[in-house]
Amino acid sequence: MEYKEEYIKGLLFEKMAGTISDGDDTIAEKAIADIPEIKAYWLRLKAKMEEPQAVKFLSSLDEKAAWQKLSPKLEDQKTKPLFYQNLKYIAVAAMLLIGMPLVWHFYAEKGSSHGPSPSAIKTNQVYLKTSDGRAIELNTDRDINQDGLNGTSRANEFTYHADQATDADQATLYVPATKDYKIKLSDGTLVWMNSASTLRFPYNFNQQIREVYLTGEAYFEVAHEKERKFVVHTAFADVQVHGTSFNVNAYDQASFSTALVEGSVSAVKDRQLIDLKPGEQVNASQDRLTKQPFDAQELLSWRKGLYYFHNRSLGDIARVLGRWFDVKVVFSTPDLEGQTFTGEINKAMPLKVVLSNLELSSGIRAQFKNGTLIFK
Repeated sequence: MEYKEEYIKGLLFEKMAGTISDGDDTIAEKAIADIPEIKAYWLRLKAKMEEPQAVKFLSSLDEKAAWQKLSPKLEDQKTKPLFYQNLKYIAVAAMLLIGMPLVWHFYAEKGSSHGPSPSAIKTNQVYLKTSDGRAIELNTDRDINQDGLNGTSRANEFTYHADQATDADQATLYVPATKDYKIKLSDGTLVWMNSASTLRFPYNFNQQIREVYLTGEAYFEVAHEKERKFVVHTAFADVQVHGTSFNVNAYDQASFSTALVEGSVSAVKDRQLIDLKPGEQVNASQDRLTKQPFDAQELLSWRKGLYYFHNRSLGDIARVLGRWFDVKVVFSTPDLEGQTFTGEINKAMPLKVVLSNLELSSGIRAQFKNGTLIFK
């Protein structure tokens, strides 16, 4: 997938505001490294933010007032902003209107004939962001020797060693939408990553606890170490193991689950701890953990590029479509999102075929337009 210059510049504002995700930060860093115009723009942006008047402005910023001032301008543009969530970020953009155009702070109008010819950066690649901030493309056959990290990258797997690494040396693996990837960590633990997922890990596990940080979904086969437990941190709960096979889904709290295939696992949230036996999974529900059995064929099918769903809502199915085919999904009416369906999605199939099968089996209608999938 290729994003236009406006999109990359929008990421630079998120980066400046400190609201950017690990995955998007990798994209932004690669754009800065590869595209001279983007690098020059980033340097100008940093310089402007460090000007005395900018520092003074931010120190006394009324975020809500800035948004109220900026909102009519967005309506005049007749284009929806990409980032509504962070008022501080939007207010910073409002301040920067003093010397910079509004449109690329917020918009990525694909196909627009206005403005300069777009610079492009490929963002459908698996990347490793090293401790020195560099982005290494992984899903090609190559040997890597950088920043104390020595390894071999293949189309679907990365193995490495880092004998001289310190405790501070960490990396983040970014697996974008449409992709999946496998990594072998320094202790021998194998991790299969689903689409749109990130994993932060130390080069070496030098501490008494082996710790990694997951956003998205991954299947772990943890190398057994009696003396050191292995902990997967997510935004919703932690998973503690010693040597076992399990799946963690941590895209959001609504879908968070840990499913145990073999061994033993404990899920920890606040002061609540639940031990699992093989065949059991724990879910996060209203800030608590609940336990139930799971269907391994259905839950782990993503590793084979398949998604089996049984009485799952169209909203759940849409989130998988978004990650696997890199599309934005909207519903013409809210009630569609809650309708339930049973079936299968094959990641290897073209989206057009997947949608056709879904329409035939469910009676719903789907339209793909300008990168957006619309269910009617």
